[in-house]
Amino acid sequence: MKITLKIKGMSCEHCKMRVEKALSAIQGVSKVDVSLFWKNATIEASSDIPDEKLKGAITEAGYEVTDIKRK
Repeated sequence: MKITLKIKGMSCEHCKMRVEKALSAIQGVSKVDVSLFWKNATIEASSDIPDEKLKGAITEAGYEVTDIKRK
């Protein structure tokens, strides 16, 4: 499953690394790709991860999720 999260608040390479680390720590996430240009993160997950869990990880890292799309 592919999930794209629109993230508000990222502005530098350090922000990108914090978001990557936060999402990679979630059980079931197999791949993380964060784009500073597009202000989003795309993850590949082996299982269905609840939106609240994804939002919680990003919020804890200091950023805000404004949209989640699943494919």
